[in-house]
Amino acid sequence: MPDATPFPPAQATQPQLTAPMPAASPYDEIPFDNHPFVQTHPSRLATVATLFGLNPTPIDKCRVLELGCAVGGNIIPLAELYPESEFVGVDLSARQIADGERVIRAVGLKNITLRHASILDVDASYGTFDYIICHGVFSWVPDPVQQKILAIYAANMNPNGVGYVSYNTYPGWHMRGMIRDMLRYHCGRFETPTAKVEQARALLDFLRQSANDERDPFVTLLRQELDGLRDQSASYLYHEYLEGVNKPLYFHQFIEMAHKHNVRYLGEARLSTMVMMNCSTAVQKAISAVAKDQIQTEQYLDFVRNRPFRETLLVHPTVNPNWSMHPEVIRKLHITLPKKPSDDRVDVKSNTVAATYTTALGMTVTTTSPILKAAMQVLGQKWPGTMSFAELDKSVQELLELKSHDGQQLAVALLNAYLMSNLTEFHSAPIPHVRATERPVALSVARATLKEGLSGVTTRRHEFFRTNEIDKEIILMLDGTHDRSAIIDKLVRLSVAGELHVHKAGQRLLDPTALRATLSRAVENALERYANTCSLKE
Repeated sequence: MPDATPFPPAQATQPQLTAPMPAASPYDEIPFDNHPFVQTHPSRLATVATLFGLNPTPIDKCRVLELGCAVGGNIIPLAELYPESEFVGVDLSARQIADGERVIRAVGLKNITLRHASILDVDASYGTFDYIICHGVFSWVPDPVQQKILAIYAANMNPNGVGYVSYNTYPGWHMRGMIRDMLRYHCGRFETPTAKVEQARALLDFLRQSANDERDPFVTLLRQELDGLRDQSASYLYHEYLEGVNKPLYFHQFIEMAHKHNVRYLGEARLSTMVMMNCSTAVQKAISAVAKDQIQTEQYLDFVRNRPFRETLLVHPTVNPNWSMHPEVIRKLHITLPKKPSDDRVDVKSNTVAATYTTALGMTVTTTSPILKAAMQVLGQKWPGTMSFAELDKSVQELLELKSHDGQQLAVALLNAYLMSNLTEFHSAPIPHVRATERPVALSVARATLKEGLSGVTTRRHEFFRTNEIDKEIILMLDGTHDRSAIIDKLVRLSVAGELHVHKAGQRLLDPTALRATLSRAVENALERYANTCSLKE
């Protein structure tokens, strides 16, 4: 195999183009990231179904199937939180199934099974499920497997079930597909997955350095895509851009495929992507003039937004979603905020004084509505836990001293805030805010995954946060037997022994007294962070 000529380095640490080495298996070297995917949570799926007027199965007593579960990072945490539900994962990688089974055994979970099998093997013996999840698989498998995935939704999903499937879409993936072609051309001469990823990063750096004519529209688009890839994991780069199969399609083409398998469109896991509220009036009028139904409306929205990826929910054809979304259905849900308001000193009773809020994505929302301001204040005090609609409605009524109140205004305000900006967040099941007790307890799956050497944990919100060296040691001790003093004592011992490095003002601390003072503050901050990410249990 010929040697490659190195590109001019974009930075001092740029990987150099070198001769490839032989490999055994791509999944041995670069397994899928062991992360939860918040948008696949059955609560999210049930929420969308509820908003569209359906009656999904309660998630605390349901059956869930995940196709392509990898290590189980997406469903193992759910099995701990919902012990009366049953979870089944299927994956073709024996190594990843074995890794996941070790975590299951360590936690002692009895309501989850990971099966080393092909998606093509799923049949009637698996039974039926209330929720079926297939994330990061559909676009990356050949046609027979794609057809089988859709057939599973038809055959193995309960009558009121909800299925989730993600896939790459055009037109957004045209640009990404071009970059994928470049990377595969360059990396095709290298054999091991690790070498391919290293060379992919080298080519991305070269392209980024070369794309410097800001007057060229192509360069602007290319740089946007390259900047998005710069910090992606090796797993993402390899499986998204370097593997042999990646078949994007237009939204309407996917829906046509689904119809042929006797399943129909419910909506998107991220509901705000379905609506035109954030489009200009001119765009809304133009799309309304040519789109005959919801499918066509969303296809035109994909054209306008250059959408590259979808997370589509499917149901049986006998189910008829109400896409107009009556605010009344919110009464069935639990409400929270993705982000706590930074300023709680708001005149909630005035209908002329404005309050400005910032969403988790950085969007600002300004309102003079007393109902919405009061709701934000109450939810902010409850954050990060959820509130039932009835509980929130009562608190808002008391805060505003309303004598006559039917909750309709609140429901409308919450729904609009959700659809237009994701300022509010809905769940079909409550999420408790558990504060750190004298002997705090972390989620069992979090402790087990850290013992396996992973550098992150899954929260009750099904979000992933990366842990540092100190986090890992603290969380492993949060089993209900260690108080704060015992936690700090062990951290000091580890630091003095050189097994844990603690720095202050750029200097490593070795003195036990200084270590104790610094670590005491670090432990309190860490416990507050775990509580605010909903990572503790009672």
